[in-house]
Amino acid sequence: MRTRLEGERSEKTRETLEEKISELRSQLDRAAKIIVAKDTDLERLDKEKEKLQQAYNRCQQRVR
Repeated sequence: MRTRLEGERSEKTRETLEEKISELRSQLDRAAKIIVAKDTDLERLDKEKEKLQQAYNRCQQRVR
């Protein structure tokens, strides 16, 4: 049989764990959004690099 004090400790422990789980889920959600944003940036930079490479190649051909 649990005493009242043990019951209160169990409840506080459960609440603390729920808060930590909630915080971790929030962090995970933020991390996922950051990853998506970084991926979008990388795609944009890859396209820009490709355009610059093509422009460079055209300039090289004109020089020859």
